Amino acid sequence: MSGSLSNVRMRFDHVSIAVKSIDRAAEFFTRYFPVQLRNPKTRDDQVSGAFNWQDFHLGGFAVEMIEDLPGKSGFVTKFIEKRGEGLHHLSIEINDLDPILSGLRAGGVRVVDEQRSPSGSATAFISPRSAFGALIQFWQTPDFDADHKQNPPLDGLTTFDHVSLAVRDIPAGYEFFRKYFKDVVIDHEPHVNHDVSFQLGHIHVSGFKLEFIQSPPRPTANDFVGKFIRRYGEGMHHFTLVIKNFDEVVDRLKSGGIRVLDGETNWRGEKEAFISPRDAFGVLIQLWSTPELE
Repeated sequence: MSGSLSNVRMRFDHVSIAVKSIDRAAEFFTRYFPVQLRNPKTRDDQVSGAFNWQDFHLGGFAVEMIEDLPGKSGFVTKFIEKRGEGLHHLSIEINDLDPILSGLRAGGVRVVDEQRSPSGSATAFISPRSAFGALIQFWQTPDFDADHKQNPPLDGLTTFDHVSLAVRDIPAGYEFFRKYFKDVVIDHEPHVNHDVSFQLGHIHVSGFKLEFIQSPPRPTANDFVGKFIRRYGEGMHHFTLVIKNFDEVVDRLKSGGIRVLDGETNWRGEKEAFISPRDAFGVLIQLWSTPELE
């Protein structure tokens, strides 16, 4: 399959979490959030090696968990040994992979783990070295529309809002996605947040919201973005869930012994808290609510 970039269509499919145990991670998410498992745990064989995976719907978006096969030390284990459990990659479904790869390679972007099957499916990844620390997968399906697994309707309680990337230069991140991706819309230009502790901006890529966060113009001891980048490099920092019954969810988490950090209500009356990565398989999960939802 090959064609013009103008005919390329893409949609974000899932965010992937590298874990030591899919069963334990699934138990955590199903206990505290209204999730729907999308498939049974399945073995997959890729260029990087065989592994198990399972995904679920959470707030209208798919979250995938990946683990190495029992007794094996593959790419998942290597990732965890280096960074710990946590956000591993973003996956995008696409109707035609070749034009995207041609554009990426022409621009000097490093493409890794390309694989094609006789069925017409194909996959390739943008190296984190070229994408601000984020590993991004493209997945071409033989019939882009027929193969799409529709997300269930929102339940009104939880919405998966965005994935946040910690970067050194937000405008450069914007430019990268505008150059190589489809249907990019700038939602918020880079700006300093209300307490001047970091800078942020939002874009939509094929309808999916990405947040970029950067150190403030004058970093202080509270520069959490800078600390993250110094420890891990640029990359996926957290994802955000918009919660309707905010206090109920936070109380249930705390009652279950889950560490909830930085609970506060801002000047607009919006509630915010974070689930510690220590209790969420390396993932920093931001919980957010507004007076309208409450």
